[in-house]
Amino acid sequence: MVNNPPALSPDIYSDRLIDRLAYAHDASIYRVVPEAVVRPTDANDVIELLKYGNDTKTPITFRTAGTSLSGQSVGPGIIAETVRDWKKWEILDNGGAIRLQPGVIGGHANTFLSSYNRKIGPDPASINSCMIGGIIANNSSGMACGVKNNAYHTMRSISFITADGKSYDTSVSTDYERFISEQGSLVDGINSCRKEIIDNDHISNKIRRKYRIKNTIGYSVNALIDYEHPLDIFAHLLIGSEGTLAFISEVVLNTVEDPPIKSTGLILFDDIVTACSTIPFLSEQGASALELMDYASLATVKYLDSEPYNTNILQPNHAGLLCEFESDDKELLNNTV
Repeated sequence: MVNNPPALSPDIYSDRLIDRLAYAHDASIYRVVPEAVVRPTDANDVIELLKYGNDTKTPITFRTAGTSLSGQSVGPGIIAETVRDWKKWEILDNGGAIRLQPGVIGGHANTFLSSYNRKIGPDPASINSCMIGGIIANNSSGMACGVKNNAYHTMRSISFITADGKSYDTSVSTDYERFISEQGSLVDGINSCRKEIIDNDHISNKIRRKYRIKNTIGYSVNALIDYEHPLDIFAHLLIGSEGTLAFISEVVLNTVEDPPIKSTGLILFDDIVTACSTIPFLSEQGASALELMDYASLATVKYLDSEPYNTNILQPNHAGLLCEFESDDKELLNNTV
């Protein structure tokens, strides 16, 4: 049984059954009852918790909103919820970037940026519930952000704490040399992996090809091609690592434009092949989001109180494209639509 780590306040530790059961679930189908729940209040608490985990061989699972559909935020050992005291944020560069702690809800970040007509790049479906910790750790994307504006490509800098309790910040130049001096074996492993990939054209080209499209399964190994310094590589490996490499304490994201005027519509097609063939054309016309819907998806509107279209006309082979266009100019948007 896990005991309260001696360096942590008992106020942030609980091994009561009711708390353990409350954190045995996330939004996935899995149920794993932890031995304890801890709510670290700052980086020092995280460092002490990691030290306790190392000393007692107790697994630590960091968690924010728990909206994961794949079970990343449940686990045995200790669940460390970094929400209540991890909600700081700061607008940078007149809205060009935003500094965020892991407990900030993604939708709230966009609210903070709305007066600048900016938003964060990732736009997962759960953005009004999920938090920055999970968005970064899962390399969240969404219907509109694609690859270009996902967490990996919009990250400006990141602060993290490794399992040995060392803290690093990629916005601090001196941390680059410190990372090399303090993380010798890790640096050697990163450099070895990078050399093996760079020296093999087949693997290098395969990685480039795979990461041109959405690919958030496993580590972001494209970091081994995209960057040279071990700290930059490791920092980008954190994006999508699901909390397995380090605790992410803060991130600075470059923001993207969020035009105030939007127009959304649904186009119905006789079959899915025709719908797909239209995507390049609509993309060329400036569509900011395109989502393919099959018959089963289209038919679900029959459960709405007010159907946006007559589902009785649908045939099993029908498909649709949900399209969104946006602009700063209403007349230009109307002409485009």
